[in-house]
Amino acid sequence: MPIQLELKVTAGTPVYRGHDHYWSVIRDLGAGGGLFTRDEVCKRCNDPTDRCIDDFLGRLKKAGYLKVVRSEFGPTARGGKARADVYELLKRPAQTPIVNRDGSIGTQGLGQAQMWTAMRSLPHFTKHELAIVASTELVRVAVEAASRYARLLEKAGYLQVVRGGRPGTPRVWRLKPSMNTGPQAPKILTGKVVWDANRQQVMGTMDAVEVAA
Repeated sequence: MPIQLELKVTAGTPVYRGHDHYWSVIRDLGAGGGLFTRDEVCKRCNDPTDRCIDDFLGRLKKAGYLKVVRSEFGPTARGGKARADVYELLKRPAQTPIVNRDGSIGTQGLGQAQMWTAMRSLPHFTKHELAIVASTELVRVAVEAASRYARLLEKAGYLQVVRGGRPGTPRVWRLKPSMNTGPQAPKILTGKVVWDANRQQVMGTMDAVEVAA
């Protein structure tokens, strides 16, 4: 059977990569009509190859979040010189846009985003209530998914147990006021860790499962 492991992670360590971080940089650079280049985004990230940044910028451009206003020749983040597009940010929502490579709006991650929004608005909730409130016509949240997400956030310190569950009586949670960290949902990353995009850090401990051969 699989072996359950508990791995320690350093809480509070920023991770300057991923769509959430790229989007926060783009929002900052594009605030007040500011113009920016790809290399200005790269300088604020630690993506080893910058390919993920290129991919994300391409998605945003196709989806109408960015437009190219001109191209100019200048220094790159890696010390060379090249012609670069200069971008203008057209739309600036707080939550990171979920965009497919063809520019269409994606649904991956929307379930967690909707559950987090529901948690922030509800005084307390069960897994069934969370699933109902978080569901939309576009993305339905299953009770099992709601239970799994809530238990992971409980373990990471976001949720307080108001009433313990027992046969016939579901567990009741509430979001701790001190852990209402912002509009972006804490994300469950590979390895079952909780990532808070608002604080740019991993919260709690990481549970990993050794996969049986």
